[in-house]
Order: sequence, then C-alpha cells, then structure tokens
Amino acid sequence: MLDLNRFRTSRMSQESTEFTPLMANERINVIGETKRTLVRKRIKLLCLICTLIILFAASLALMASSFPLKGVVSSMVENIIKDEVVLKNGSFALPVWADPPVIMYKDFFIFNWSNPEKVIEGSQKPDFKILGPYKYREYRTKYIDYQHSNECVISYIQHKTYEFDSEVSYPLKKTDTVVVLNIPIAAAPLQVSSTIERWALEAAIEGTGSKLYKKISVDDLIWGYTDSFIELMQDVGKFPKGKKFQIQINDDPRDYTSLSSVGTGVCNITDLGNFHQWDGFTSLDIWNDSEHNKVKGTEGLLNQPLLREGQELFIWIDDIMRWAIIHDTGERYTHNGLDTWRFVSRKEFLYNQTQFPPNGGWYQNAPTGLIYIGNSTTPPGNPVWGSNPLFYLGDPGLVKNVTGVTPDSSKYTYADIEPLTGAVVYVHRQIQINFELRQADYTFYQKLPEVTYFPVMYVDEHGEMSQDLYNTISQKLILAHIGYNAHWALLALGILLLVPTVLVGFCVIKHVKMIRAIKAYPGITGG
Repeated sequence: MLDLNRFRTSRMSQESTEFTPLMANERINVIGETKRTLVRKRIKLLCLICTLIILFAASLALMASSFPLKGVVSSMVENIIKDEVVLKNGSFALPVWADPPVIMYKDFFIFNWSNPEKVIEGSQKPDFKILGPYKYREYRTKYIDYQHSNECVISYIQHKTYEFDSEVSYPLKKTDTVVVLNIPIAAAPLQVSSTIERWALEAAIEGTGSKLYKKISVDDLIWGYTDSFIELMQDVGKFPKGKKFQIQINDDPRDYTSLSSVGTGVCNITDLGNFHQWDGFTSLDIWNDSEHNKVKGTEGLLNQPLLREGQELFIWIDDIMRWAIIHDTGERYTHNGLDTWRFVSRKEFLYNQTQFPPNGGWYQNAPTGLIYIGNSTTPPGNPVWGSNPLFYLGDPGLVKNVTGVTPDSSKYTYADIEPLTGAVVYVHRQIQINFELRQADYTFYQKLPEVTYFPVMYVDEHGEMSQDLYNTISQKLILAHIGYNAHWALLALGILLLVPTVLVGFCVIKHVKMIRAIKAYPGITGG
C-alpha cells in the first residue's frame, strides 16, 4: 500500500531544493513555454540595449556639439548685428541715428531765491525754493553731408531745437517770474582790475539800477536775455557784441554751418558713433593740455555693439565741451521687454585735482562734487561750476552756506544701454549750474560769505525710445537671443536625455536578472 504521507513529505523536501516534479507532458509544456519566454526576453533585452546605446550616443552628441555651435552661431549673430548697427546706406541704424525716434525732454528746475536782501545785508544764508520741472521737448535732426563722408566717417550738420510743453508742465508756465542770482553782475568784478575800473563798474551798476539778484521769466533765464547793464558792458568791450547772456542755446545759428563727423563702424566697429570732429573742431584750446582738449566719445545715444560686462565708454558732453568716461555698474534693468545695462560716470569725474590729479586738466580746483563749466558760458571764463543736482555726492560744505537744498541720491546721470546693439534705451543726463560767489570790496559783496557756490538751476535731459523703436529692436534681437541660447538648449537637451538613458539602463539590468533566473529553471540551461 502506497504511503501517501511519506510521499508528501518527500515532495515537500524536494521543493526546497529543486523544481517540483511534474507529470511528463506537463513538464514538457512548461519547459517549452519557458523557452519561448526566454527568447522574448532576449529579444527585448537586445532592443533595450540598442535603445540605451542610441540614447547615450545622442546625449553625448548633443552635449559635445553645443560648444562648437556656440562659437559658430555667436559669430553669425554678431555679424548680423554689426551689419545692422553701422552707419551705412540700407542699415537699420542710419535713419534712426539721423532722425532719432526718441522722446527727449529737458526739464529745468529753478532755485528761486527767497531772501536776496537779507543775504546782501549779511543777516541770513541764501534760501531757495525749487520750482519745476519746466519741460521743453527736444528735437534733434542730422543732415548728412555726403560730400565730406566716406566708408569710415560720416559727416553731418545737426540742428537742435527746444519747444516748451505747456501740457506736461502744467500748472507751471514759461512766463513765470523767478528771482535768481544776477550772474552778469556777480561776474562783473572779475572783468576789472584797476581802481578806476572798479569805480566805473560801481557807477555802471548803480546807473543801470542793477542788483545782485534779478527778477526774470523762466524762459528768458534759460534761453537768454540782455539788459541795460549788459549793453553797457558791450559798449566798453567787457561783453561780446550782439550776444545775450544765456545758460542754454536754442536754435543755434552754428547748427546750420558747423560740420561734425563720426565713425560709421564699417571700418572699425569700436569706432561707431565716435566723434572725429564736433561743430567744426577736431580739438579745442580751452582746457589745460592736449589730452583734455581732444574731441572724442559718442553723443551718448549710439555706441559700439556687443558690449562686455564692466566695459567703459567715452562720451562727448556738448553742453560743457568736454569728454567723460562712463562704465557698466553691473545693475540690470528691463524697459518694455528690452534688457539693459546701466552705465554711469566714473566716481573720479567729480573729484577735484587734489584727490585725482588728472582732473587738473579740467581746472577742477574747487571742492569735490564740482566740475568747471565756465568755458562754455557767454562770455567764457566765468566761475561757473557744474554738479549733480542738489549737490549729491558733493563735499558736505557745499550745502552749509545755503538753505532749502538737500542732496538726493536719485539725482545723477545714467544711461541704460541694450548691450548687443549698443543702443541707449533710457537716459537721464543731469547737471546743476552754480556760480562761485565771493566776498569782495563792492557794495553788494562786502557782507557776503567768503565763498558760496550759488545754485541757479539744474537740468535733467532725459529720453526714452519710442514704442515703435522698442518693438523693432525687440524683433531684431529675437534671432540673436535664440542664437546665443541655442547651445544652452542643446546642452540641456543632452543632459535631459540622460534621464531616459538611466531608466533604460535599469530595465536592461532587470531583464538580465530575469533571463538568468529563467535559465536556472531545470531543463532550460543551454536551451
């Protein structure tokens, strides 16, 4: 009789060490199905290995090609940009440079002198109430002189005019009366040397009813005026005949005759927009040495393209007839979708010659924060000094002798420049006009402080691209940004492909283990 218990025990014992014995037909079927499974697994494994190789190779190829592609695409993009920004017929830049679609304003802020008589009698410091902004729209048009132009240099006559904008200035009017320092009277003692001349000057001041201060309309103060004292000074040769005293020039007759020339960028892209000649001058004779008398830099609206971080640029400041250096601050701003870099003047710009000896070439022998601009006045040589508005970044002593003036850190000159094209997107060029008023042995001067840098007005010349120009430049930069970012996209795609490559690798390992397990089944090894 068959011992079933002993058989079951023996069967259970065999199950722990080897496959369970089956009936012959059943075993044949199982082995056949297992072999077919093994074949399928091997085919799938082969496909996975091929996929793994393809993915890994594609990832390496994308990452490796991204670096040489950067150089090729960058070179192509740079050539396209250079071709668009140079000043030549057919370029995008030429009509924009000749007739800028930039909304420019000059805002004037007047230091209205509230206590002139008290100052003259020596009982109070000068006190001011700042009035403004009086906003004048600025128009610039360049008329190209092709006869004096060539591939490397373009010559032109520029016409600048200003028109009071009553709508945006409201409620202020250009006819508003203000009280300011009478600069021709304040400067008169500098024009005489002998005792007889001094007596004659005092008689002229008294005879014309002139005072150290003047009540005048804003428009006349800015754009020029004459009076009985100026006319008398013209008669004795102390003031240029036929000239007005003026702080700013509007519709200057020289604009119709004086030729200026700048680099086109065709021969040398770094020369784009740089002055070779300004208003008929290739150099001046008003500063202390040949280097400072050079005419160089751009007018500030068009600069060389493809700027580098930390780069410095030369600009020409026509209002004060000198060049300056601006540099990239590292600050980044976006205007209407255009990314820009902020450029400001170097800190040494405001140093006096003691702090920064090269500024001796500009005659900067006053306290820090003041730059000499007397050579640009009428007549030249007056002790007139420029500064940041409200003496920002100036010597603290500049505000001690006056009241109503508090430095403001937002009042300084800067330009936001699009770095690929070099185009100025947003600009504020600000300067305050001050007169160096000294105590002297004259009726109006005897009780004045020993020296006061007397503020008269400050000017904020600012502009922004028109919306149409924003849109046009943005469209032209799309290709540039795509080109510059293409290699990063390929590199990122190559790295991204590593993810499915790793996953497929895990699947390969899993299938190898499964195949080994199947091959370990009795009767499969070698099948």
